Amino acid sequence: MQRLRALLWGAVSALTGLFSILPSFPVAPQNRLALAQMIATENPGLSLVGGGLAIWEGLRARYWRAVLLGITGFALGMRPLVRRKAVNRAMSDAMRERLGNGWQRHIPPDVHRRFAQTHRTDAWGPLRYLARIRVRETRDVLFAAPDGHPLRLDVYESRQGNGPYPAIVVVHGGAWFQGDKSAYAFGWHDRWLAAQGYVVFDVEYRLSGRWPAPLADVKCAIRWVRANAARYNVDPDRIALMGRSAGAHLALMAAYTAHDPRFPADCLSDESAATDERVQAVVVSYAPADLRLWPAERGSAIEQLLGGLPDEVPGIYADAAPITHVRPGLPPTLLIHGQRDRMVSPAQSELLANHLRAAGVKTVLLRIPWGRHGVDSLLVGLTGPMIQYDVDRFLAWVFHQKQGSSDT
Repeated sequence: MQRLRALLWGAVSALTGLFSILPSFPVAPQNRLALAQMIATENPGLSLVGGGLAIWEGLRARYWRAVLLGITGFALGMRPLVRRKAVNRAMSDAMRERLGNGWQRHIPPDVHRRFAQTHRTDAWGPLRYLARIRVRETRDVLFAAPDGHPLRLDVYESRQGNGPYPAIVVVHGGAWFQGDKSAYAFGWHDRWLAAQGYVVFDVEYRLSGRWPAPLADVKCAIRWVRANAARYNVDPDRIALMGRSAGAHLALMAAYTAHDPRFPADCLSDESAATDERVQAVVVSYAPADLRLWPAERGSAIEQLLGGLPDEVPGIYADAAPITHVRPGLPPTLLIHGQRDRMVSPAQSELLANHLRAAGVKTVLLRIPWGRHGVDSLLVGLTGPMIQYDVDRFLAWVFHQKQGSSDT
């Protein structure tokens, strides 16, 4: 029995470790292998614990095959932990290089105390924080009904300090035709941000509408938030957009085409018809920045969204690419991308970052060497707390800079 236990622990440890280093499985359509691989990658403790137990049991039973499997799994589990310090340092260097030396000094001390003072190296700290915070959630608030299709949002409030508070409009992913507001573990991200002193609005958009219907819906949400700022004690001049995957594409487009007559927010109520739709910051993860580089196929989501393939409707593909709309004066942008993302190539964020910097836009790109599509999804995983550390500071740098401070 002891030999069997040792073998089982060794097999689980080695397989989990191997899963974490294999090339990424396709994410869509919903793939359980991709989900399992994400869990294995973001939770190396599974390999470490399994490997440790296999080594212990194997040594006691003198079962060297189990010991070898345990050592393999343990070593693979240690690999990202050993690299994490260097990655944290590279992320900090990227923030300093792009925002200026001493950029964190521009964040007031009372704001700085709200978030972690070092990159997290444990899962329990974020878990304790999430369990401790008190956030009020208001679900399914109607903000528009284009073509009779009701669109709703969820509101997360904590009321830290004195208002009015900055607002964050969150746009979910799902390849433009799937997903929902506050879906999966992202509702915990909304709670985290609310506890930092923001009012978070996690929004819906039409999943069945042709382009540019989803973009119009996101713009409507921005205008609705600004029009209802007093209701939620929000500062209408401090609004950020946050998006992931397809939601990142929509967030970038909404931020970079504010008041562009080609992309009107045509689902508005009278109360927000004359409201400004500009935002002051954008935070996006694994964003499709140039849809012309997307591997479009007949029947694919992007072909359905844009009404054809790139060679059939090249103008639509160009207009729907955030990179096309890069120009000076755009809001500061934080880009996050896993280097092992098979769904959205890391080259998309690299290309966008280069264009933004050439235009003089404050831009930071955080690269996660082991990151896959959805790299920021688990706040208690390996990478989630690392990313959240810099997201917290970027938003504070944008919204809470001391009067008269510079960014150099």
